[in-house]
Amino acid sequence: MNNFESCINRQDRIDMVVNALGNDGITNKNLFVKERIMNPSHYVVMLGETSSGKSALINSIFDKKILVESVRPTTGVVTEVVISHDSGESLIGINKDATFKNLDKDTFDKLTVKPDEGLHRLRYTGSCKDSKYAGMRLFDTPGYGSLISYHEEVLKEFIPESDFIVYVVSYRVGLGDDDYQFLKYVGEIKGENVEVILAINMCPQDVQDDNKRIREIRESVNECIHKDVKTFFIESNSEKKPNTTKLWDYIHERVNDDKKKEELLETLKNYQDYILEECKIKVNSKIANDESKQENIEERLNITREFLDKKKEILETLDIGFTKVKLKSLKFIDKSDITIKDEITKYIYDESKWSMKEETFTLMQHYYVPKLTNEETENLMTYLEDEIICLDRTIGDMLNTAIANLEKKVKINIPSYTEVMEGVVQKHVGDVIKQATGEMFRKAHKRGYIGTKNVTSEKLGNIFGDTASKQTNNNLKHLLKVIKATSLKGITEYLSVFTDSIFFLYDSLTWQKKINEISLEAIDNWANDVERTIRKYLDELKETNKEEIISLFDELSEEFKETEKELEDISLDELDRLRKEIEFILHKCLYMNLKK
Repeated sequence: MNNFESCINRQDRIDMVVNALGNDGITNKNLFVKERIMNPSHYVVMLGETSSGKSALINSIFDKKILVESVRPTTGVVTEVVISHDSGESLIGINKDATFKNLDKDTFDKLTVKPDEGLHRLRYTGSCKDSKYAGMRLFDTPGYGSLISYHEEVLKEFIPESDFIVYVVSYRVGLGDDDYQFLKYVGEIKGENVEVILAINMCPQDVQDDNKRIREIRESVNECIHKDVKTFFIESNSEKKPNTTKLWDYIHERVNDDKKKEELLETLKNYQDYILEECKIKVNSKIANDESKQENIEERLNITREFLDKKKEILETLDIGFTKVKLKSLKFIDKSDITIKDEITKYIYDESKWSMKEETFTLMQHYYVPKLTNEETENLMTYLEDEIICLDRTIGDMLNTAIANLEKKVKINIPSYTEVMEGVVQKHVGDVIKQATGEMFRKAHKRGYIGTKNVTSEKLGNIFGDTASKQTNNNLKHLLKVIKATSLKGITEYLSVFTDSIFFLYDSLTWQKKINEISLEAIDNWANDVERTIRKYLDELKETNKEEIISLFDELSEEFKETEKELEDISLDELDRLRKEIEFILHKCLYMNLKK
């Protein structure tokens, strides 16, 4: 029995416990976990510009064209391709409201090119030419230059949550400005363990590593990704059926690497543990409720009331703190905008620095403006990191003090509820993995869909953990990555206008004025982009923290109040049996299966 089969056997026992409890919330979460357990797979995301050939590369491992191909843009929505063992196929549309709809091939193809407003993504499931690829999940994405705003945001969610990224570049077209800008964004925002693979498509036959265009593409990608990427050459042919065997065999080998499989198994086990801990809380709550029947319910509520009253104070502190950080950050950007423009104007009009007019073109576009904006971005990120860590520490201290007071009173006055309280607190602000998995479920519920790869436990930090050593949680890290990526992409894009203006600049007698105008406009646009990013992602970070706090208070309040109807048909003997079963599955079941 392999490890994943053991995980499936463990899930069977978890299903029995969940079904016995009959709690709708836990049942829905368990369905999501079961789907991931029954279909364990890493996520391979295809990225690249419009018409670079992403869909054709996916089609190459099937006996037929499952995705539309054309020289024109053909992918207008993220399309998930699940390679299965079964010979049958299914085509599904997944909407933003979490509803699913079975589609025929014509409708599927039409939505691929022109998605409805309510469509979140498409999913194709079917077998391919080589059964060894079964289990892989591929995500075909719109070319970055053709994205509509919603699907651009969807794509940006997939990037940091991918396991592998295949970046596709057309040899015939080369690496364009959109590629370069987007790759810089990918290089900053991708997860640390994400492997980027470069596929240079439509190559001439027998192309070699020393080919000039190949070298240029590879060097540019390596620069943006900050590491050397594995590269594959996909040759053109008259049948338009590219030979991609080496590419997909490599991905199959990496997906099935023992270390990667262990990481995936650990993630799946963490999902299962989270469900079991939720079941354990419900069982302990019912047992504690029955054992404390003689105690006055009002007294029980009084003990928790002081703790619950802290909710408003903590949330107000959080709101005020984030408002302060946002306002200071926006002032920081305004000041940076003015500072950079003054420096550039002074530099351009200092004729002692220029021996040739052409120098301004190169230095402004590729060195001086990017250097100044990067320095200001780094200063902004340092400020944000320090302020949010300080706020995190303040909220953590307030919350930990309130929890400690509650814990003391519960142990003295209603000891039967001690284990219930500890279970709820541990899930929210204790163990990093439990807290992170809980946040994953809350995010999925808030977005209205479960089915994309949500954030795994290894990619999240503890919101209220120890931040004294500047080990910021990953939500903050994500914010800082997005700011840096937005800054790099923005200034690169806005300075690209130099390329179109170079002949005009050389012929003009007022070359300094023209270069200055272009530079200042680029800086204003850069500042606006960074400001929008600050507003958006600071608000998201604030809401994530608020949801975590509210969830903790609400769950404690729910478990400490009267629960007559909760599990009323289950006897105390059966509840005790379920508790022992949960403990066994948590601590022994998987281990024993693995030893067999």
